[in-house]
Amino acid sequence: MARLGVHTVGVDISRRMMEGARSKGLSSLLQADGTRTPFRDMSFDSVLLAHVIHIVDSPSELLHEAARVSRVGVFALLRKTNEDRPWRRSSGGSGPGLFPADYLEERRAWFRKLAEKYHWAWDEKRFRDWGKERKLLEAEPPDELVQVSDTVVLDTVEDRIARLKKGAYAFTSGMPPEMKEELIADMQRRASLMPDRGPRHLIYQVAFWKSEAVLGRRRVGKIDV
Repeated sequence: MARLGVHTVGVDISRRMMEGARSKGLSSLLQADGTRTPFRDMSFDSVLLAHVIHIVDSPSELLHEAARVSRVGVFALLRKTNEDRPWRRSSGGSGPGLFPADYLEERRAWFRKLAEKYHWAWDEKRFRDWGKERKLLEAEPPDELVQVSDTVVLDTVEDRIARLKKGAYAFTSGMPPEMKEELIADMQRRASLMPDRGPRHLIYQVAFWKSEAVLGRRRVGKIDV
């Protein structure tokens, strides 16, 4: 949008993400909490929320703040899911995309002990929760919802290990290098036991909310997601 001549201001709570935006040529940046920005009402024509709803504590508060500072409305890039984390559902058995019933809790307990070993303070909220996007759509129906892409992907354990090595997962930010090495080594040892997600559709949508509609619903009653 900046290359097209649109005056664009980027807001993020993470300095690292702001540095990434600056490296791509975006110069107007503000480090701030998206649910409490210093902008006046209707400071912008519109707001775009890109890959953020699934990681914030209160998506509805974020949407409300975006609507407050937008004259026209709010756009959001969303990933369509039918379940909160469909490739991690529990099962009594095994198979593509299915884990044994107690597998996830065992792995979470092991990860907590690993974090304690390296004295790394972490917050489970940093894990992505795609279900938040679906819940927001249910609680705050958008004025328009358009599917923009549908790609079939095959995500293997090796793919996940490669992304972990590259630091592509936000939850690993600040993780001690020694801890990351032990985590990767454990995943490599368990690769044959960890089921692949199998082929799946990666579907993205763009939702649009009129600012007046969002703010009007808030005046009637508080909505929490």
